[in-house]
Amino acid sequence: MNRAWLNGELVPEESVSLHVNSVTSALGTGFFEALRCYPDPSGGSVVFRLQDHQRRLARSLSVVGAASPVSVAELASALAILLDANGLTGVPAYAKVMVYWDVVLDGSSLVPLEDMRPRTAIFVRRTQQQSFDSYPTVRCRVSSWRRAGAGIMPTHAKATANYYNARLGLTQALGTGFDNAIFLNNEGNVAEAAESNVFLVDRQARTVTTPSLACGPLPGITRDTVLKLLDGGGNFDVVEGPVQHLDLYAADEVFLTNTAQLVRGVVRIDGRSIGEEAGEVTRSVRAELLDMLFQRTSALPGWMTSLV
Repeated sequence: MNRAWLNGELVPEESVSLHVNSVTSALGTGFFEALRCYPDPSGGSVVFRLQDHQRRLARSLSVVGAASPVSVAELASALAILLDANGLTGVPAYAKVMVYWDVVLDGSSLVPLEDMRPRTAIFVRRTQQQSFDSYPTVRCRVSSWRRAGAGIMPTHAKATANYYNARLGLTQALGTGFDNAIFLNNEGNVAEAAESNVFLVDRQARTVTTPSLACGPLPGITRDTVLKLLDGGGNFDVVEGPVQHLDLYAADEVFLTNTAQLVRGVVRIDGRSIGEEAGEVTRSVRAELLDMLFQRTSALPGWMTSLV
């Protein structure tokens, strides 16, 4: 039986439920973070960039005037307890932190969230080792759906409502034989893929480019990690700025980043092939990231939090 952490208590995972007419379910008002835990040499676990995930969660919640119900220390304690309860200490694991409101609506949906304390639930799942031992690839299409602009939805918030936009593009992509969707913003420039940030490699110019945050992508933790790894490598110049639609077709390599799949190479965009497998830079970035996550190389200070 899987166990979940709910407001400071371990409970059976299936007991974590939500009324269909609650604030979160009916109005799409919820926030979350996805984190990864890795084994450390002593047999315990570490969580990657916990402080940054908690900081982003707090910023997301501020959009609706709510404060984060969990601190960094509370998250670390909860994850340690939950991994142990599920027999996942010392193995790779994926964790999701959900912050939601279970208040049932009574007529009007105009409810002041700042007067209600949200609930916090955390779930964990084991990640099989073989998922780290390959160079995964995806086929993408440029979606006809646009990335919702910051004047419409807070694109920098990891809010459940924002993922309906991603779901529309992903449904379209899957229905037409692709694996993921790439969204343009209202100016016609690349914003992000569904649940992923986008990077483009130009080998001749020796650049790796990703849409700047002003273009509307989620400020991904893995995105930021890859930017810092590339910037410290010295082999390519890192560029954050506008990326045009046609730049996708001209790129030597394109890859996607997120917490769940880390780094994936894009081998086809629309009807254009970018290669039969992940490119050299994509493979190098993924390998360097995995070496750091499994502590074969050093991470930046503060990036690895031991769970005790």
